[in-house]
Amino acid sequence: MMLKSLKAATSTRHAALEQQLPLLDANLSHATYRHFVQRMFGFYEPLEAHMLAKPWWGTVNVDYALRHKTPLLRQDLRVLGDTESTIAALPRCERLPLLTNPAQLWGCLYVIEGATLGGQIIIKNLNARLGLNATSGASFFDGYGPQTGARWKAFCAALTAQGDDVPGGRDAMLQSANMTFDAISEWLFPRVFATRDASLGGSACNLLDCQYVSQQPRKI
Repeated sequence: MMLKSLKAATSTRHAALEQQLPLLDANLSHATYRHFVQRMFGFYEPLEAHMLAKPWWGTVNVDYALRHKTPLLRQDLRVLGDTESTIAALPRCERLPLLTNPAQLWGCLYVIEGATLGGQIIIKNLNARLGLNATSGASFFDGYGPQTGARWKAFCAALTAQGDDVPGGRDAMLQSANMTFDAISEWLFPRVFATRDASLGGSACNLLDCQYVSQQPRKI
């Protein structure tokens, strides 16, 4: 089953990323949280633009208009004290997973939709530690609110329906999911990622035969 294959293939990277997240720390501060949301915005804005530019949405059978994350992050930053000027000046990720076929798009979607589901755990801690909710700076982690579970199940059903026949192939989907984990890990925690990379004897991306698309640097 594709979902089980994706979970197994990405388990090591998923666990490594979760261990670095500061969002469940007992001593989480508002300043640390705001900085983390800024970094998330810098990743998701170019990633979603990259994804939405692809021509395969008619066959992917996922209405991403209902799942767009960048507007939620922008809303949170405004609530947390950023202005449109400071948001525009935030650095953007330039190393994004290469998406050359529907299978790679599915692999990327699996990671970010899974992260949305995981946000349901994070939002509880944000509320308990910082008093944040969907209207006070944590709408991104609130995800789809009470519809989060249902939309994850709908996504899984659509992915399962693709099976191994997805254009691009099963291996490309698994590889893309790992590339997406690598991209966000490298962006959020570059020093930790470099250490893990070295422990693998070189570039983790190269070991996976990964390719990335480099975005043009944003002028600020």
